[in-house]
Amino acid sequence: MGKLLTGYAAGLGLLTLAGLLLNFEGVVSHTTSQFNLFVILLEAYTPLLTPFSSAIGCPTIGGGSPLGLLPLVAWILTSCILGFLLESGEEAAKASFLASASILILWIGSLFLSAPAWPDYHTWLSTLNKLSSDLISRPVDLSLIIVGPLLISAAIGQLSEELRSRAIEKELEKRYRLY
Repeated sequence: MGKLLTGYAAGLGLLTLAGLLLNFEGVVSHTTSQFNLFVILLEAYTPLLTPFSSAIGCPTIGGGSPLGLLPLVAWILTSCILGFLLESGEEAAKASFLASASILILWIGSLFLSAPAWPDYHTWLSTLNKLSSDLISRPVDLSLIIVGPLLISAAIGQLSEELRSRAIEKELEKRYRLY
């Protein structure tokens, strides 16, 4: 359970950092309050939700400019890191799924919880409508961010577990030879 939580925290942290570095500027708040945290989360996670669409040149959610392969690379690198970190296909798949699902849930929650940070109800509601309809209209991206990282991290985790066990087996054979 400890490895799973470590992997989950690492995955969520790496993806959040990647989203912040992609610097999505399509959503802007006009007030300063504690609810701006939800706007920041919304801005960080929005470019991560369209890795496939962005890779083929479609705009990101909310009509932002496409970011090319960067969101897809962020997902793949994070999945590989989780696989190498956890050295277990099962644990890496679970951690990757939890991180992906958390990104999606936090993005949806941030849409609603950021309401007080918007200048008026109409602006927030129109942004909510636009972003949610953009997300729902991209089922390939939704399935890719849930299933893709899970498969990649499971494969890398299984591979690193196998390599580690072979290295340990060779070391034991070398150490305890009878001749």
